Amino acid sequence: MPSKAAKTSKFARFALAAAIAVSGSVAATAVTVATAATAQAASSVDGQINRSEVIQRAQYWYGKSIAYDQGGSYGDSSGRSYRTDCSGYVSMAWHLGSSLSTQTLPGVATEISRADLKPGDILNSFYDHVILFEKWDDSAHTTFSYYSFGSTPVKHRTGISINAATFDSHPNGDYKALRYNKIVDDPTVVSANNGSGGRVATGVHADGRLEVFATMADGSVMNEVETSPGGAWSGWYGFALAGAAKSVTTDVHADGRVEVFAVTPNGGMTNRVETAANGAWSGWNGFGPAGTVTNAATARHADGRLEVFTVMNDGSITNEAETAPGGAWSAWNAFASYGTAKGDGSPGALATGVHADGRVEVFAVTPNGGMTNRVETNANGAWSGWNGFGPAGTITAAATARHADGRLEAFTVMNDGSIMNEVETSANGAWSAWSAFASYGTAKS
Repeated sequence: MPSKAAKTSKFARFALAAAIAVSGSVAATAVTVATAATAQAASSVDGQINRSEVIQRAQYWYGKSIAYDQGGSYGDSSGRSYRTDCSGYVSMAWHLGSSLSTQTLPGVATEISRADLKPGDILNSFYDHVILFEKWDDSAHTTFSYYSFGSTPVKHRTGISINAATFDSHPNGDYKALRYNKIVDDPTVVSANNGSGGRVATGVHADGRLEVFATMADGSVMNEVETSPGGAWSGWYGFALAGAAKSVTTDVHADGRVEVFAVTPNGGMTNRVETAANGAWSGWNGFGPAGTVTNAATARHADGRLEVFTVMNDGSITNEAETAPGGAWSAWNAFASYGTAKGDGSPGALATGVHADGRVEVFAVTPNGGMTNRVETNANGAWSGWNGFGPAGTITAAATARHADGRLEAFTVMNDGSIMNEVETSANGAWSAWSAFASYGTAKS
């Protein structure tokens, strides 16, 4: 808004991964990997800023009950205060040194064509209002999404026609497209996606909407979500604006928050989580053990604690678990020594499943193409030793799913592209023999 003195006015149906719904909540398997960008380095006040950080900063106020008040202020994630109106909100998102008005924002920006709008740009009405452009919702650039603070609370609007008569109740023609002079595109890492890990991950929100995350050739991650449970799909859009990930896995916390964990090209790990069930996403944060991570998988225990498992480049597996549902994380621990899993970044080197009685089971593809498993002896209990588990032949990937009647099923991709499966004969019961689920050439990972 002006100052107070101014006028107030289907992605191949998710390949194998989408079929993997552990505990009825999320595909937490080794083939469930999409990707994510690494956490962007934080900008300095009035300094250069990446587009993804602008959106992350905008999301910090979204979902909070911040009252619209031109005479009020509220802090960003570091505590720096900005005026609680539309232009103060944009000033916060751009990480400016002070809260500008709709009349002074053009002084730090350049007018652009609306067709050239990118995440973090703005549509500014000089005397009335400003909105922060998030993304185009379609490839034709006819509809878009934006954030705005014109009333309480901050709004996130999607599917808005660029030709609508008004934006936030102000005439379309009054708005000009502006780009902050110090905003920069996120770095693209073309080599980020080298085929390591999986390419797709899925998660189910607390309200029942399924979301899909997909790794692109440049290492960026795209996501598409149901607009309602079992309903139509939104368009694909950027979940992370630049590519800096090799693989990712997802899971759901006991309180319904979806979390995404990404393995980065340098072998690090980063995560992004809903700030509340069905709420806005946090920014990307550093998360992972010391060393080079090649794969990750997750599972949720019967008591609600989320656990993350990582394959390291020496084949060892490390794990970290919440100390309580939704609580702090433990330190990283050695879950298996050298050589247990393929540490070369192979797709599907690690998979997890949860039995009907709550026992978590971990399946690892070994360097020689075999498979081994380890299971809790009872729900939330001690772990068994590693056991041989898998069909004859050379395995390249594994995944799991649990049926409506509670039976856990395991699937393996073989080096000839065929898929094998083995299923519990009853919930928590004995396993069947391995069977051919698909013939030669069906799967890649």
